[in-house]
Amino acid sequence: MASLATLAASVAAVLLIPDSIRHIFSGQFLPHAYCYLYDKRLIALHVSSDAAIWLSYVSISVTLAYTVYRTRTEIPFSWMFLAFGTFIIACGFTHLMEVVVLWKPLYWLSGDVKLLTAVASVVTAIALPPLVPRIRELVSASRKAREYHLKIEQANQELSQSNSSLKALSAHLLRVQDEERRRVARDVHDSAGQMVAALCINLDQFDSPLSDNERERLLADTRSVAKSLNSELRTISHLLHPPLLDEVGLSSALQWYVDGFRQRSGIAAEVKIDPKLQRLSPDREIAVFRVVQECLTNIHRHSGATRATVSLSATSTGVRLEVADNGKGFAVSPGPNTDTPAMPGVGLSGMRERVSQLHGEFNITSNSTGTIVTAEFPAEPSPAAQRALLQ
Repeated sequence: MASLATLAASVAAVLLIPDSIRHIFSGQFLPHAYCYLYDKRLIALHVSSDAAIWLSYVSISVTLAYTVYRTRTEIPFSWMFLAFGTFIIACGFTHLMEVVVLWKPLYWLSGDVKLLTAVASVVTAIALPPLVPRIRELVSASRKAREYHLKIEQANQELSQSNSSLKALSAHLLRVQDEERRRVARDVHDSAGQMVAALCINLDQFDSPLSDNERERLLADTRSVAKSLNSELRTISHLLHPPLLDEVGLSSALQWYVDGFRQRSGIAAEVKIDPKLQRLSPDREIAVFRVVQECLTNIHRHSGATRATVSLSATSTGVRLEVADNGKGFAVSPGPNTDTPAMPGVGLSGMRERVSQLHGEFNITSNSTGTIVTAEFPAEPSPAAQRALLQ
């Protein structure tokens, strides 16, 4: 249809051009004002309307042309804006001619203007439809780009939050490290240091003249102090890194630690270990042990619990650790800056980070009837798979 209209307009233009040129300024006709019976109100209505339309069309065309000029290297299909501008300004001049022919019957000139408007209209109408798929592609690409930028912005916000959390955790770990060093130094000074001082005093007494009974008594006392010192140093060493963890594995180390915790705290603590559980990698074993150590320490200091249970089991996807108590619980909030009571040791954030480093999942639920901490670690790759990854 558009092609036929173009063809018809072209034929009409060719046929009428000679007459258009010859009679372009012919005034042998009656002006439109005569048809309006020179009614001033009717004439004013047509003049004001056509003049407003002409001025508006000219303004729109100038704006489009200026926009294309300023953004010609950025805006797609800029030539279409120029085509629209040509079409619109041509339409505007048809309305201007309606004002002219009210008094000057230049109908041939008015027809020439309409012919130019028709050609511009048909060309624009033919050129526009093929652009629709490309315009849709641009809109789709723009929407995808917007979604991508939103995702990037969200990722940046999450990264910023993670960095803030990491900074807070790093500062907390430094404080914990200092506190741990002070605790070890205090334990060594208050217990082992006092025993070493007692040994020195006893050894100095051997330089003095002593009876056989006094020598035997002093020697027995020295042996007793030395045994106590050895036991105290072993306890401190085991708490820092239990040798059972390296020698016989996680199960024995957990049983040893929970037994000692039960004796020291008076809390009825027990260990339930899946008999099908195999030895884990050193990283996983130390992570599980530290999580249990922190949980039991928290239970003793903060929960007011009378019972605690440590469960370690093998699952179809890896290993699951659960530490439960019947204490008073607390408000759970994973954020670094919350009203949640500070957790001892590496704390809640530290435990979460320790489990996360091994690609595990850490969860905690707590209410007035108790707290349950769970940590699930994925299955470790087989030795063959590990060798394949290294290759």
